[in-house]
Amino acid sequence: MINFEEELSRFAPIPEVSQAEEAIYNNDLRDISDIVSQITSEIKDAHSGMQPSMAGRIRR
Repeated sequence: MINFEEELSRFAPIPEVSQAEEAIYNNDLRDISDIVSQITSEIKDAHSGMQPSMAGRIRR
């Protein structure tokens, strides 16, 4: 019968996996919601600088 406690005590993580985990967690990756939020903010900023006569012509 397999002694799971003994097998787990012999376990050593693969160095490449540990390095990959560090690289992933230390990277400040943007997800789609961050990108959409930034684009929306840029569009609002661009529209706020328009003249009132032009702002009415933009579809929302």
